[in-house]
Amino acid sequence: MFNHDTAQLLRETDKGVKMAILSFDQLLEKVEDPAMRKIMEESRNDHKRLQNETQNLIKAYCVNKEQPPVMARVMARMETGIKLAAEDRDRAIAQITVKGCDTGKRSLHKYINMYPSADPAAADTAKKFIRLEEDLEKKMELYL
Repeated sequence: MFNHDTAQLLRETDKGVKMAILSFDQLLEKVEDPAMRKIMEESRNDHKRLQNETQNLIKAYCVNKEQPPVMARVMARMETGIKLAAEDRDRAIAQITVKGCDTGKRSLHKYINMYPSADPAAADTAKKFIRLEEDLEKKMELYL
């Protein structure tokens, strides 16, 4: 059965996970420290698994998928290019990653609160995304 809150929360979770994966794809090739690269590769894999889970729920609930806004993708790319040119590369990547994690967490907390009647499976998926972001943020603090 279609539930507006479930559909909206799944769309927002999907967009957030897609943005995170786009960021990993953009940043990973620039990471110099092998340990940092490993952390980011593992996190990207975790995000891809969550993306699959989210996609399965979207199909099960017959929800239309959305892409992250074009401006958000363009702005993220511009900010990344500027920071990487101006600073210690790994430190800049850690700062960009931590900022992205914080943005992702805040957004998903907002959407969980905005859509309180979302199906528990959708809410659990959003919470998994938040936990992934918290975990990565904590690991990146070593590189700030």
